[in-house]
Amino acid sequence: MARAKTTSAPQPASRSAWLEAAVRVPLDAAEQVGRLLVEAGSQGVITGVRELARGARRRTHETVRGFFPSREPVRARLAVRAALGRAREVGVRRAAVRWRELDASLWEMDWRRHFQPVRAGRRLVVVPPWDREDHGGRTRVVIHPGMAFGTGQHATTLGCLEALERLARPAPSRALDVGTGTGVLAIALAKLGVPEVVALDLDPQAIAAARGNLRRNAIRGRVRLACRDLAGAVPAPPAGRGFPLVVANLYVDALVALAPTIMARVAPGGRLVTSGVLRSQQARVRAAYAAPAWRLRSAQRRGAWVTSVFERRAPTDAGTIRARSR
Repeated sequence: MARAKTTSAPQPASRSAWLEAAVRVPLDAAEQVGRLLVEAGSQGVITGVRELARGARRRTHETVRGFFPSREPVRARLAVRAALGRAREVGVRRAAVRWRELDASLWEMDWRRHFQPVRAGRRLVVVPPWDREDHGGRTRVVIHPGMAFGTGQHATTLGCLEALERLARPAPSRALDVGTGTGVLAIALAKLGVPEVVALDLDPQAIAAARGNLRRNAIRGRVRLACRDLAGAVPAPPAGRGFPLVVANLYVDALVALAPTIMARVAPGGRLVTSGVLRSQQARVRAAYAAPAWRLRSAQRRGAWVTSVFERRAPTDAGTIRARSR
């Protein structure tokens, strides 16, 4: 499943195993650069997590960092330059790339420094497995990123966590997480009291990372993982039924393309949380999830990103709206 670029990182292998490519670009280009680094062969992406972990909300630039096996340094450098050269923006095509070699011990220290505990809303805290603090009695969501996306430190994931906490009071009977990545949102839903969560991703590495995180949080029985697309994993329910709560932290293109499929799986009166959307892209999402079928309940901004909550209108409500407009 296409996901918003949050955070990911490769597992350390041997000494001098990785080359890091760091590209500093304007915020609105960071998502594109992350995709380009992955296309160039990056085994993971880190995007500005240190600033977000410290609570920064106003930034103009982000440093996007990709990781490549060190055994082929020339190939990695050429692949990154070629990938950036395909960008539309001149600034991205000409962006400077800083390279450094990481051995296993340096990688471990660097990643731990970036992945700090993050408090979300009033009840949740996302922590790495090595964190043992109490955090004021907050509910712990333990995440090791592995090769997948999502540690709670990016604005898109954090926005989803805050929205889900509000919407899970009281907890719905079940929920759907489209593009689960590390499973952070699915795990949070289960810990917020949702008894049944379905979590999907097209990336086998993401499913493997999510499965490991389910074990770390001891909730495997409440979250069902599927490495399939939405239409294949969750058949369209009968009319009037569906999930009371759905979250989709995806690229804007995926959110738009999946709009009809997602709509068929949200129960009438149910809520849909969307993220992975820049402010400049919000109009596209609102057009894809527009009246009369949808009603925008909220749109929360965090830095350059927007997390929205839509309500799926019941067919009778939509019919009433159309009648009044005539």
